[in-house]
Amino acid sequence: MTLAVMFPGVFVLSLLYSGFDRKLHARMQRRVGPPLIQPFYDFVKLMNKERIIPAAASPSVFVTVTALAAASSMLGASVLMTNLVMEASFVGDIMLVMYLVLMTAALTMIGGSSSGNPYGAIGFSRRVGMLLGYEVPMLISLLIVSYRSGLTLSFYDMVAAQSIADVVLAFSPGAALASLVFALCIPAAAGVVPFDIPEAKTEVAYGYLIEYGGPYLGLLKLAKEVTNFTLSLLFFTLFIYAPQSFPVVSAYNEWVNLLFILVGALAVYMVTITLPRTLFARMKLGQALRFYVWVWALSLVSAGLVMVGY
Repeated sequence: MTLAVMFPGVFVLSLLYSGFDRKLHARMQRRVGPPLIQPFYDFVKLMNKERIIPAAASPSVFVTVTALAAASSMLGASVLMTNLVMEASFVGDIMLVMYLVLMTAALTMIGGSSSGNPYGAIGFSRRVGMLLGYEVPMLISLLIVSYRSGLTLSFYDMVAAQSIADVVLAFSPGAALASLVFALCIPAAAGVVPFDIPEAKTEVAYGYLIEYGGPYLGLLKLAKEVTNFTLSLLFFTLFIYAPQSFPVVSAYNEWVNLLFILVGALAVYMVTITLPRTLFARMKLGQALRFYVWVWALSLVSAGLVMVGY
């Protein structure tokens, strides 16, 4: 099964996860909420709207980055899904996925800052600050899993390493801290409350997204939702899932196993993205950066524990 075949599946799953997110968010606020397929309606509506490019924008950059951001996020998620279905991967693909996740954020920032709107520039600077806060601890947590899996950067080999371990990797003290670090970084990478500082609509009117509309906004929203799906899938497969811990599931064929993984990733999505954005208020940039100083410290402590055998 090729990456191209996986693209439609990633598209559907990402928007469906977003639909569950919006529904649960509404229910927690005692609202009915939109139907689960509302993200599909929104995407189709945006793709059929007029294409508008601001007069002060750099047209080539403003337009091109939207397609590149969507393609980067879709490719990253498709790599993970292909590895899970075909049970094979290549050396270093986990770094490719993280590169594509970072590239999606960078392209969105670049496109917004090219709009010529001062709010876009403010959103860009805030996003850079947030990247410095969460990106390195997230990478350290993945490298810890790589170390515990035999110094491999292959996604499938990292998942398979947990199949032959006595317990799930995250059950060791160092790896458990690494899983906490990764979980704390997901809301910031997803750009949701309390870390939606670059897009804060009540402060900077969506920041770098302020001038985007129509198909361009639709592609950027798709890129964001696919990134959220990718991060949730990564967390569940690398820190929680281990076939020997779920013998009833692993006894069935690979498609039942894949369905179990997708349900688990959805649960991670609800806990790390839906709950924070429902329960907490937005932080200031300084508050968020101080919070991630502690996350940096946790990541270094977890790396130290793993290096000494814990």
